[in-house]
Amino acid sequence: MEKILAIVLGLAIPQAHVLFFLNPFLLGLMMVITFSSPVPKQAHGTTFRMELRAHLISAALILLLWGAFRLFGFPQNVLLAGVVLCLAPPANAAPTVAKVLGGNAVLALKVYLVGNVVACFSIPLVLGLFTHETGDFWGSVRAIFASIQPIIAIPLALALGFRAFYPEIADFFARMQKHSLHIWTASVFCIISKAGHDIREMGVERLWENGTLLQIALLSAGLCGLLYFLGWVTERRGHPIEAMQSLGQKNTLLVLWAAQLYAGPIASLGPVFYVIWQNIVLALLIRNREKLKAREGAASPAGS
Repeated sequence: MEKILAIVLGLAIPQAHVLFFLNPFLLGLMMVITFSSPVPKQAHGTTFRMELRAHLISAALILLLWGAFRLFGFPQNVLLAGVVLCLAPPANAAPTVAKVLGGNAVLALKVYLVGNVVACFSIPLVLGLFTHETGDFWGSVRAIFASIQPIIAIPLALALGFRAFYPEIADFFARMQKHSLHIWTASVFCIISKAGHDIREMGVERLWENGTLLQIALLSAGLCGLLYFLGWVTERRGHPIEAMQSLGQKNTLLVLWAAQLYAGPIASLGPVFYVIWQNIVLALLIRNREKLKAREGAASPAGS
């Protein structure tokens, strides 16, 4: 319930976007908490299979969007908003949320790392083809890498260092796992407030009157639901939780920057809306997980 409340409050209080600078620190703390725990055993080849499927799905969706654009004459900005979302790599919080939902955080981390490295090249390449942008390709690659590296490298190094040299500190962070949802809720509030502020800054009434706002909102909602579903269905017999988070939970901050750089402010509404939809989905998934754990606890001998 607190996640839904964070989304509602974030939309209602766009002025709280001034707190957005806290988000990298909140995500970093979640990473340290998650990876201070013992690492589960890993299956060989799983990361490659999940990443390959994710990229094939993204490529297929981009082709479908391009075909719909040519067939039905959708505005270029709407097409680019969808392409940006398909290119988005997994979010920074995907490993943590995967663990909260009962999945393997290390597997989700490996998929996250590979997906974000690939995105360093695929985002400027594909968006450059669609927008005919002839900017500095390698400069864009370096900029994208620089934006994703600190949020994951520093927390992961701290967690591994604590486990190796200061196990009592690692144990302290591992015991804080029960509080990671509260930290994530604070992060959601900051992100949604920033999204609400960005939408207002772009001029809601003008975009609503010409239909662009509604088209991008519906497209991002459809892609969000479809990506989570495809993540589940492609790995339903193996790692559905990790696949859902790796394919459905997007690094919207990264592609928001890329959309503004390559496609303009209107196309960047795609990531802005996707932030809202994906956090609604995550809140519902976590709520269902909590209900399932409560039922299992009530059914166990200790709970009876």
